[in-house]
Amino acid sequence: MNVIKQMAKVGIGLVASLFLLTGCSKKVEDANLLAGMELVEQYDFQGALEKFDEALLNDEDMQLCYRGQGIAYMGLGNYADAETAFLKSIENAKHTFSVASLEYDINYYLASVYMKQGKYADAEKIYSAIIALRKKDIDAYYLRACAILRQNRYDEAIQDFEKAFSLDTKNLDLVTDAYVEMQAAGYENEGKEYVKKFMKDNDKNLKEQQKGVMYFYLEDYENARIYLDAFINGDDPNISTILGQTYEKLGNMDYAATVYQTYLSSHDPNAGLYNSLGICLMNQAKYTEAIGAFEAGIAMGNSDYLQELRFNLIVAKEYNRDFEQAKNLMKEYLQIYPDDAVAKRENEFLQSR
Repeated sequence: MNVIKQMAKVGIGLVASLFLLTGCSKKVEDANLLAGMELVEQYDFQGALEKFDEALLNDEDMQLCYRGQGIAYMGLGNYADAETAFLKSIENAKHTFSVASLEYDINYYLASVYMKQGKYADAEKIYSAIIALRKKDIDAYYLRACAILRQNRYDEAIQDFEKAFSLDTKNLDLVTDAYVEMQAAGYENEGKEYVKKFMKDNDKNLKEQQKGVMYFYLEDYENARIYLDAFINGDDPNISTILGQTYEKLGNMDYAATVYQTYLSSHDPNAGLYNSLGICLMNQAKYTEAIGAFEAGIAMGNSDYLQELRFNLIVAKEYNRDFEQAKNLMKEYLQIYPDDAVAKRENEFLQSR
């Protein structure tokens, strides 16, 4: 079964980070709550949920307990239960005359799970409420544009994208992220024209690597290569990733792997690049080498790519005809990520081998 997981670029995504109750009071009696948040940081979402349940039974901070539950459910891909948890967290907020940073944080999470469930109008309402209180909140404008775009109101979405960019004109990621969102919402042609116009209007101010990145998203891989080739020995892992993917798109898998390996050989380990290298090697049927890349990424420990790396390692083992190891790894994987529908289908296939 030909399944490889690779993290798609989805724009800004979650704005509020998984901070360990930063800025919040940490009572000694909140031991289960704190333990739960530590497990969230370790990507042990199932274990975290058990701790949050204990925390609620122990009458620990309910607002933070339900917030933690919501984050853990999101990690498991259970967005309906995450929504319920975040709503309970909001219900248990400490009422003051001003909106605290924690309330903004929880509302951002709630809006994110609304987006995951296709409840775009609900997400839009939250972002609008944030903007009403924070007139220069870049993230709220950007994310509201994404919600509006999914409701097929293209012109309104563009206004919010433009507002976000006007508040941070040096953040060109906003432009490429906006294009990716337009593409996902069915406005690929309009998005390409938007990026082309931006490049034309800002040509003199754009650096070589910025032009290369934009050409990559415009699927003009030859021009992307021309502008990015000089950065093969650079220090930016994102540029190395895009350069490698450019060569993959051009069909030169060997050189794509060289790009990833060049960065990894001269910089600190990078989970995302190990994942990209592994996928590139998989596409060349170099399964043993791919397994090594995925294992190196996993050995780094917790990262945003850990779930992908674990899944892709299973697939690499399967392609390498090591079915028993693949089955054992899949059993462990599903214990950690029980709601992964793709993995469940892959497991059914594995059981037939």
